Amino acid sequence: MNDPARESVWLALSELWLDTELDAADLAAIAGTLAISGLPVDELEAIYRLEVAPVVWSNAWATAGVWDGFDPDWLFEACRRNQRRRHGLWHRLRCRVLRRAMTYATEDHWQKIRVQL
Repeated sequence: MNDPARESVWLALSELWLDTELDAADLAAIAGTLAISGLPVDELEAIYRLEVAPVVWSNAWATAGVWDGFDPDWLFEACRRNQRRRHGLWHRLRCRVLRRAMTYATEDHWQKIRVQL
């Protein structure tokens, strides 16, 4: 089932892992997309950590990562899969163990975005 608001959130958050430098305007645009979604901040945090990060985090570790945007169809399919299993013990444990690796490159930006929500 497609959820356009959630898909917009997935796409916006995935920008944090692109192989590009984000400036204050980029972070404000991401925060604006998240705010428009109408989702509570706690839910946006869960989406960041449990749905998007597990899909795209390896891009931050790549020598020459994706810089122009992730394929939306691929991203949405993978994030939907994580959305379905995010309450499962195995998925949550995996995300907890890998949390630092998955978010080391994005955590500062995420905190700046949270302040804007």
